[in-house]
Amino acid sequence: MPRKQLKKVLPTHENIKEQRFLKIFGSFLHKREIWSLSRKRVVTGVLIGIFVAALPMPLQMILAAFLAILFNANLPISFILIFISNPITMPPLFYLEYQIGKLIIKPENPIEFNFESMYDNFGDIALSLWTGALVIGVFASVTCAIIVNFLWIYIVKKNRKESQIN
Repeated sequence: MPRKQLKKVLPTHENIKEQRFLKIFGSFLHKREIWSLSRKRVVTGVLIGIFVAALPMPLQMILAAFLAILFNANLPISFILIFISNPITMPPLFYLEYQIGKLIIKPENPIEFNFESMYDNFGDIALSLWTGALVIGVFASVTCAIIVNFLWIYIVKKNRKESQIN
């Protein structure tokens, strides 16, 4: 994958280090590996970012940063991808996750997913929601990581062929 193009769209070290919630990681944010734009680090960052984006939880950036540091993944990629889930995409995403979780768990008394029933039956809804979130998170993150890996290899091979021709 062209590193120059990634550098243009990714947040800088300073921008990420200034995030109020990420200051808890202190000197871990200075690890060279988490800023690397190697294929392995970027693919791992994609895997983490998309998986965490699927989870129905607040402060996803803290979990994404923790996992990126733990697995030496590219932190900016992980950080950017969690914003796939945002106020516009969350309602349909959570509804889809709930429906998939409901299909897997097959509760005896299925609950209609709406705001009124949510407060009365939060435990049942949360179990189905988290089950679906884990399934979608694993499937989507692995699929996207494989696609990014193959695209990266394809682009590098294509660029090498072009440079040999010229």
